[in-house]
Amino acid sequence: MIEVLCFAHVAEELKTRSYTMTAPITIAVLRTDLTARGVTGAERLMFAVNERYETDAYVVHDGDTVAVIPMVSGG
Repeated sequence: MIEVLCFAHVAEELKTRSYTMTAPITIAVLRTDLTARGVTGAERLMFAVNERYETDAYVVHDGDTVAVIPMVSGG
């Protein structure tokens, strides 16, 4: 299993800060799953696996932790 950590609007829309999914899974599949769950702007989300940013092609394995991070702006 992988642990998915949710932040900001993702956590609010899913009404949870974390959930688990069966591995292996690519970031692209995870992004599609978030869209299906009703998360807005999933195409703009960033994903970090074990504290390292990864691309849609990356395969997440058992025991990994994925952080779903919305784009932020600063000023």
